[in-house]
Order: sequence, then C-alpha cells, then structure tokens
Amino acid sequence: MGSFWDVWTNKNDFITGYSFTLLVEGVTNVPLRSVKAFKREAEYDMIQEGGVNDYVHLRRKGVTKPFTFQVERYADTSLVLETLPVGYEAVLPMILMVYNGTDITSNMPIRTYAFTGAVVMAKEYGELNSERSGLLTETVTIAYRELMCINTDFDKYLNMFGITSTSKSQ
Repeated sequence: MGSFWDVWTNKNDFITGYSFTLLVEGVTNVPLRSVKAFKREAEYDMIQEGGVNDYVHLRRKGVTKPFTFQVERYADTSLVLETLPVGYEAVLPMILMVYNGTDITSNMPIRTYAFTGAVVMAKEYGELNSERSGLLTETVTIAYRELMCINTDFDKYLNMFGITSTSKSQ
C-alpha cells in the first residue's frame, strides 16, 4: 500500500463511460443507451464601474431557463406503462449511477449524479426505417432544479486508512 499522497494522486482513477443506469423514484432502474453531455451553467450580469476600464464586476442573474439533460434508451415492452412519460414529475431525485466495469449488479457505482426536481419535458422517438435493421430508441429530455455529483468509490477511501473492503471490486 502506498502513502496517503500516492492514493490521492493515482493516475489510474479514471472512470469508464460505458456502464450506467438511471434510478427513478428509488425503485425503477432504467437502462440507458446513452446520456448526452449535461452541464449546469449560471448566467451573469457584467457591470463596468465608471472610470475603471481594467475589469468588470460579475453579478449572478436569476435563472431564466431550466437546466436539462437528455437520456437515450431503447424502447421496451417489459412494462405496461411508460417509465418516463412526458409531464412526469419525479418526487425523489433521479439518480444517474456510473459504474467502473461491466457488471453493475455486484458493484457499487463509482460516481452518482442526483437530479432533484426532475420533470420530463419532451420525448423523441427514433427513426423507423424498413431498409435498415436496428432497435427503436427514445430520447427523453429531463429538466431539473439541482444537480449533485457524488464520488462513491468507497474502496479508495478505505484503502487510504489501511482498511480492506469486503465488496467485490475490479
């Protein structure tokens, strides 16, 4: 085991971006094909002081448009009702769980994104083409109020203090 500094500066702590799922209402795991890049951006007013030309003051503006992210999933017939219908307002945060590896059933997520105040704003159904085979996809646009990013690689933090975890990790 390395020193405390070695654990924090390990260059192999990159997260793979191909194993993820969306947890809706704390019960339903929605498998996803892809998640479009999402960002949270604040708007600012630029105020220039009279006689001072070197810089401007930045003051945060109120939110004028909702924060959104898009998920793409394959259409399925496993449920009678849609999981994410247009207009659906989640009571609990929608949780995007990212795993390091392919076996999401036995591993803890390595990073978790929690979207509070989530509302399904739009749904786009993929192209149907009789000349090309493929699975039907749905692209769901979800608005949210707050985004929290949580690193959940507990094994890394336990190893810093010389504790070995009993969970299966890769």
